[in-house]
Amino acid sequence: MRVPRIDIIGAGISGLATAYYLARHLNQTEKKGEIHVWEKDGNPGGLAGTFSTQDFTVEKFYHHIFRRDRALQELLSELGLAGEIVWRPAATGAYYFQQPYKLASPIDLLRFKPLPFVDRLRLGWLALHARTIKNWQSLDDISAKEYIHKVAGANVYRVVWQPLFHGKFGSYADEVSAAWLWSKLVDRGGSRNAQGHEVLGYVRGGLGQLFQALVKWLRNSGHYVHLGQAVRCLEGPEERLTSIVTEEGAFAADVIVGCAQLPELADLLPQTVETYRQELRKINFLANVCLVLTLNRSLSDFYWTNVTEGNAPFVGIIEQTNWAEPEDFNRKHVVYLSAYVNPADPRLQMDAQQLLAYYLPSIQKLFPEFTLKYVEHNATWQAAYAQPIVHVGYRHSIPAIASPLANFFVCTMAQIYPHDRQLSNGVALARQTAEIIMQCMFSG
Repeated sequence: MRVPRIDIIGAGISGLATAYYLARHLNQTEKKGEIHVWEKDGNPGGLAGTFSTQDFTVEKFYHHIFRRDRALQELLSELGLAGEIVWRPAATGAYYFQQPYKLASPIDLLRFKPLPFVDRLRLGWLALHARTIKNWQSLDDISAKEYIHKVAGANVYRVVWQPLFHGKFGSYADEVSAAWLWSKLVDRGGSRNAQGHEVLGYVRGGLGQLFQALVKWLRNSGHYVHLGQAVRCLEGPEERLTSIVTEEGAFAADVIVGCAQLPELADLLPQTVETYRQELRKINFLANVCLVLTLNRSLSDFYWTNVTEGNAPFVGIIEQTNWAEPEDFNRKHVVYLSAYVNPADPRLQMDAQQLLAYYLPSIQKLFPEFTLKYVEHNATWQAAYAQPIVHVGYRHSIPAIASPLANFFVCTMAQIYPHDRQLSNGVALARQTAEIIMQCMFSG
């Protein structure tokens, strides 16, 4: 009798964590099942994947761990990596009107001169107010702009939040749901220490260790991870999928889990389920372009700097080494310049040298002393589907884990709403997905 097989599309955190929890369920229940994870890239990790320079290994796109990220911390512990988490205070700031301002604690907010004193209090009250809300669904029916106007006032929105929303979401800024903002404020508030400073964690040596450990664990448990092997299409009638076609060949489908991004999954599904394909395409995405610089000196005093200049080509400056242990990066200085862009943006086609040249005037505007002599290494990474447009009423657009097809399940970043794209939220969703699949496969 053939052992039932589970094919998982994507070896990012959703795909590998789903495979991990499914394998554990199979072991604990003594059920039979063979798991295959398919990844088009040569390395696992997706948006949390890493790359190496001659001095260190680091994520392609910046990542950190909140204190509230329990699911990720538990997974790291189970894989023997809990001791690799480093917790450190993180200094945040922002450039307003071409001036840097520290925004790392409540005291910093009280000193924030771009706002009148009463509005500084209102800005602080916004974060506190969010933590009193338990029913986030009510916030999904209004925009973040409307919520900020109501709680903190129009001036706080205009000076502080409007530039951030437009920098990240562009023309979609006014459509962003207040529930998404609520989650951001609650997660950040839960990571503050007694002095009000934000304490964040990172994995020493990069998150690539987590993905390599998951791949090794799955393979040692008798399952399969196919790296550098894309899924070409899925086949089947309206009711269920009958086969998965990969670069290694076609295989009969028992259970398939889509852990790639929704537009990619829609492209793989057969035309027999066109209505469902269109449902998956309803959610729009922004791409991300991230320039990673290795410098021989520090760029600023902050770990995270929001850039609010209207014509700046990037929205965030993340100086990893203003937060992490210097020894973990061979005492080099690592800086991410992050921009969210539309799919047609030319920066998606630029190499690292071209992107650095494009950004250079803006970098020097913020840091007049900066020259190319600072730069020892540069790399650029692009993600076509980095940020779903979390519009008002987004909860009604989220696809269910169990799809209309009897043997197809979906576990993606777009479903973790109202939470943001923290790895831990992907781990929690993967755990839920594995439980649903086990119930569907073996019920009765």
